[in-house]
Amino acid sequence: MTVPFRKYHGTGNDFIVVDEADADRAGVTALADRRPFAIAHCDRDTGVELPGAGRRGADGVLFLGIEAEADPTRVTMSLVQPDGSTAAMCGNGARVVAAWAHDRTGETDFVIETPAGDRRAAVDANGRDVTIEMGIPRFDPAGVPVDRSRADDPELRDGDPDAPLIETDVEGLTVSAVNTGVPHAVAFIEEDGDADAEAIDDIDLEAVAEPVRHADVFPEGANVNLAGRVSYTPDDGSADDREFDGLVPTYRQRTFERGVEGETRSCGTGAVAIAAVARRTGRVDAETVRSRPPGGELEITVPDEGPATLSGPVAEEGAGELVADPEVDEAAAADATPAVDPGTESGSDTDGPDAADDVDDAADAADPNRNAEDDPR
Repeated sequence: MTVPFRKYHGTGNDFIVVDEADADRAGVTALADRRPFAIAHCDRDTGVELPGAGRRGADGVLFLGIEAEADPTRVTMSLVQPDGSTAAMCGNGARVVAAWAHDRTGETDFVIETPAGDRRAAVDANGRDVTIEMGIPRFDPAGVPVDRSRADDPELRDGDPDAPLIETDVEGLTVSAVNTGVPHAVAFIEEDGDADAEAIDDIDLEAVAEPVRHADVFPEGANVNLAGRVSYTPDDGSADDREFDGLVPTYRQRTFERGVEGETRSCGTGAVAIAAVARRTGRVDAETVRSRPPGGELEITVPDEGPATLSGPVAEEGAGELVADPEVDEAAAADATPAVDPGTESGSDTDGPDAADDVDDAADAADPNRNAEDDPR
C-alpha cells in the first residue's frame, strides 16, 4: 500500500507532507507506524527521490490534518524526524504547513496546532512567503530545559540552578541556551569581540556541536547553532531575491539539528534562537534580525513583548506516492524516542489577538499586497 505525499522546502529545510486522512487510510496512524515511515523515506542516501529536487530524503515528515470550516482555517501538525523521534515545533516546518494549507484552500491566514501550542501563520498573496508566529523565547532553565545538577563540569554543576545558561562553556563551546519551541544552544563565532562569519564555514560542525547536543546539562538534548555577524548584501536570487534596505543586522547561521543528527540547510527555530540570544546578550538592539543559513534567508522579529515571528520563502518540490510500511532496521526504530514537549508556560502558546496582529504586521511588511483580491495561485 502507498501513501500520497507532497514535498516542500523552506530555505532548503525540506519536508515530506502527508495528509493525515491519507495516512489513516494506509494504516500509518500510530507513532509506531510513523517512525519507520520517516526513517526510511527521510534517509539521504536511499529515501524519497523526486526529479529535479536535487537531494534524496528529507529533514522530516509532516503529518497534517486540516479543519477548513474553522475561521481561520486550523491545521494540526505532527512532525516525525529522520531518526524516528518527534519535535514539538519546527519553524520552517510550520511555514511549509501554511504553504500546503494555502495550496489546498486558497486561504492566506491559518492557525497551526502544534505540541508547543497554537501558532498563527500568514501567507502572502502569491503563496510565496510565509510568516509564522513562534511564541516567546524562553531562557529560564525549566523552559529550555537546562539541568545543571546533571553536568560533569563542577563549575557548571555548582552554578545557580535557577540562572539562565548565558555565554557559558559547555563541552568546549561558549553557548547560550534558549527554547524557541525546541531547545537550542547558540554560539557566536567571534574574534576579539568582532564577528567572524567566514570562520563558521571552516568549522567542523559535527565535531564541535555533537558533544554539546548530547551534553548532560541538556536533559532533552539541544540543537546547536553557530552564528556570526555579516555585512548585509542582497542575495544572488537563487533562494530569495527580495529587496531589503541593508540596515537590518544579519547573521550567518549553521545548525546541527537534534533528530536529524546532522547539519540542516536551514533551521527556523534556530534562526529565532540566534536572534533572541543576540538581543539578550546586547549584540543587537533591533527587534528585527536576518539569518542566512546555507539554504537561503530568513527574517526574524523578537519584540520586547509578545511572540517572535519568522518569515521567509517556501517552495514545492513535487509529489508522488510512498510505501506505507517500508522495511527499516528494527533496532533503529525501537531506539527512537519522542522528544518531550515543552508545554505552554510563559507564553509558548500565544493564540490571542496580539499574536495574530504581530503575524499580520510582519507578513504585510514583507508583502504589502498580501491581501490583494487577485487569486493567489
